[in-house]
Amino acid sequence: MPIDDWDRYLAHFARSNKRPTILFTHTPSATPGWTPSLDMFETDDAVVVVLDLAGVDAEQTEVQAEPNRLVIRGVRRPRPAVDVGCAYHTLEIPYGRFERTLRLPPGIDSDAAQANYRDGLLQITLPKTKPREVRISSDS
Repeated sequence: MPIDDWDRYLAHFARSNKRPTILFTHTPSATPGWTPSLDMFETDDAVVVVLDLAGVDAEQTEVQAEPNRLVIRGVRRPRPAVDVGCAYHTLEIPYGRFERTLRLPPGIDSDAAQANYRDGLLQITLPKTKPREVRISSDS
């Protein structure tokens, strides 16, 4: 963020007697800045995870499905200010990197996982493995 943007951001809080919520850390790594809300439910055939990712570019979102965990990473970029001299009244939408890691129940076919992004919601469907019938041979 250019220095002028930071000055405007901080000046907003000075005018409104609010404290800015800026997190400074000693590690320069890109740590997640916010956590998207999600719903997770189970049907007879699958486990379904739905994340609220309004304003997130689906092309810049990563989904890793493993047999016992699901990892979703991405970034929501701030919208450019409409007016350079604008003074924000409310700043509630979180921006920056995010990451969610979920433990999955046993019996998930992570290789068959599917993801769909529509209307700001990312839906990940993780089919359940089907029991395999084992034939019994007779030695007669």
